[in-house]
Amino acid sequence: MRHSIHNNTQTPARDEPVREVYQALVQYLSRRPDLGLEKMLSNLALERASPFDPQAPRNFKKGFVLFLLIVLGLASTFVYFNFLAGGQ
Repeated sequence: MRHSIHNNTQTPARDEPVREVYQALVQYLSRRPDLGLEKMLSNLALERASPFDPQAPRNFKKGFVLFLLIVLGLASTFVYFNFLAGGQ
């Protein structure tokens, strides 16, 4: 039982309907292939899919490739100067 804020009476707990709504929402979202973290990340890194051939492989975006190259360069510089060139 929960207390009502407005008139200080107790209301019955509604755990069952909440559980049912949650399960219905999970089922609805699992049937939607256009939603999700994997889809968001692939859209961030890859060019748009062709509307005429959606199964064709997608290329990486130029900005994403540039970002990866910069991060890789910074990481390799960090590793070189902190671990490999430390004895000189």
